[in-house]
Amino acid sequence: MSQQPDTKPGNYYVTVTNEATGEYRPLLGPFPNDHAGALAMVDDVMAKACDLDPRGIWYDYGTARLPEDFTEPGLLNDYFPQEQESNR
Repeated sequence: MSQQPDTKPGNYYVTVTNEATGEYRPLLGPFPNDHAGALAMVDDVMAKACDLDPRGIWYDYGTARLPEDFTEPGLLNDYFPQEQESNR
């Protein structure tokens, strides 16, 4: 079952979560008011994260909506410049 995109305003990110520690990190984003765009990138971001860190296969990947005033770049933004250009 595919997830329905959230329509609430905010900055959406592709995220990674370490269930053992509960820590999460934004990996790609922001996608301003575009949850569908973030959802579409989860698999690509997961693949890149696993290429960079073999432990990546043990983490959970998904999306998160953060407040509109949170605009920090995702940790893997440099690997996906085309996505960031389209979100400006």
